Amino acid sequence: MEIKIGEVIRNKRRLMNISQETLAEKTGVTIQAVSKWETGMCYPDITVLPKLADFFGLSMDGLFFGIDGDVLHGLPDDDKPRIVQCIGNRVIDKKEFVSNAKKNKFTLIIPENGEKVINLEIWGDADIEGNVSGFVDAGAGVNCGDVGTYVDAGGCVNCGAVGGYVNAGGGVNCGSVEGYADAGGAVNCVNVKGNVSAGDSVHCKDVDGDVSAGDDVTCTQINGSVTCGGNVNFKAK
Repeated sequence: MEIKIGEVIRNKRRLMNISQETLAEKTGVTIQAVSKWETGMCYPDITVLPKLADFFGLSMDGLFFGIDGDVLHGLPDDDKPRIVQCIGNRVIDKKEFVSNAKKNKFTLIIPENGEKVINLEIWGDADIEGNVSGFVDAGAGVNCGDVGTYVDAGGCVNCGAVGGYVNAGGGVNCGSVEGYADAGGAVNCVNVKGNVSAGDSVHCKDVDGDVSAGDDVTCTQINGSVTCGGNVNFKAK
């Protein structure tokens, strides 16, 4: 069987979008050593092989020969189901799956990733640690930091600033919303540049558009019309 360790290291490093310098730092070698591995001039020292396999999430066969069936190191082979989050093939979080559904809720970790746009489609609740550069589409509630484009959720939405619109089956609690907020429950936002439609009360700082609420409306400023099933309360800035 042909040894492909240099090719495997080069391909895995590029897939992870890291430099030779970063890989050298992670494995405790020089940049020159990494370069020689990737060009086939020499093989990694035997003491470095476990570090490389663990860093890339490969078995030794996968590292040496590039075969399928790479494994996630650090997890025992005991047939227990687990929830694992990865960036490419690099594990960033792992939790054991248990039979009690309430204990299976876990936080989705979104790393800082520069200019790369991340869009998320989730069937259930979206409990996200960090910001999402793209959109979040969830079958239930959404809890996260800022969202670059829009949020479409079957439940409540609790997040930072939203670059587009928010469509929620429940209440909406956000920072600024650069569009409209359509909610089945109450809407609590700092600033909405558009219109707000809520099945319950609306509490906002500024709204540059129309507001339609099933209950009371409390806002600092509204540049448009207001329709509500309760009272309208304006607060001074």
